[in-house]
Amino acid sequence: MESNRRDILKATGGALTGTAAGIGQANAQEDDGETGTPTETEEPTETEQGDGNQDANLLANCWMHGGGTTPFRGAHGHRHWSPWSLERRAEKLGEIGFNAIGLFHDDIRYRVENEFTEGDRTARLEQMNSVLQSNGIDFVEVEFLTEWILPEDDYRYQDNSDNRDLLLEAADVLDANHIKVGNINGYPRATEDVQQRFADLSAQFAKVDTLVGMEFFPVDPNVDNIADAMELTSLARGEGTGGLYLDLWHLMKMDVNFDNISALSADDIVAVEFQDGYIDTEMDFLQETINLRKVPGEGEFPIADWVSSVRDAGFDGPWGLEILSEEFRRLSMNDAYPLAFNAGAEYI
Repeated sequence: MESNRRDILKATGGALTGTAAGIGQANAQEDDGETGTPTETEEPTETEQGDGNQDANLLANCWMHGGGTTPFRGAHGHRHWSPWSLERRAEKLGEIGFNAIGLFHDDIRYRVENEFTEGDRTARLEQMNSVLQSNGIDFVEVEFLTEWILPEDDYRYQDNSDNRDLLLEAADVLDANHIKVGNINGYPRATEDVQQRFADLSAQFAKVDTLVGMEFFPVDPNVDNIADAMELTSLARGEGTGGLYLDLWHLMKMDVNFDNISALSADDIVAVEFQDGYIDTEMDFLQETINLRKVPGEGEFPIADWVSSVRDAGFDGPWGLEILSEEFRRLSMNDAYPLAFNAGAEYI
């Protein structure tokens, strides 16, 4: 775990405040050279509709539907908002069969500054919500906060206030079910401190009826297993305001026993997401994380076993799809969305 944390911090030049950066892939879209908004030229194809389980309760993760975007500063460039309009994405996702969506804070900010431009920020978020609702997407996830784990007088916590305020307002206006947070920067903290900071954050979002899910990673020095994650979220879970965010990718990299997932209760789990990948590779943690999160069925993860264990715990969706790979980022909307939907639907 220590070497993984060093790898990710070395590759990104230090702390990952704000988490994301992004890329605009030339093979996925073209830039108009003026506003940074791509020209959308896709024509309907035979893959326009998902041909799998149309009743699949799937959430399109922010990176899955974003086109030329990627998390982590310095990976391939610095585009951390989607070059595709939200209106077009929502329309296409709804056509395919997705009924839930994940939105990243920098993409939200870009939308209210460039795509939805009437009125104040609240009015613009309301326009976003109308677009989602009109396309049958009525379940929203927002992300991502990193510095919540630090004391409120820490300058890094204070520097993150713009993202926190934006996500609070977005969660309220978009009626978000939950927000995803995590200690991706790998800050070592005492258990009691993490418990209280997570409970405090969860109480903030409870005011806008939004749950807080703590995603845990191999780079987090405070969490080695499900038991640790349960301990760190105990205060918030006791209040019914927060809990675990289970990402199959990180669970596999942390070698979590699925029996420990089956033993959870539905109230312990705020949200889940999955993808495919490889058990062992020679890539460093950062490059593997952004380039080998494969479409379900293209790797060697025991996805069906994981789904079964999550269902045993009482979770019933939506099931997030977080696909992150160079080849997937290069696909057009018409190809990427049905590919992801049909592959995910095979497992749920």
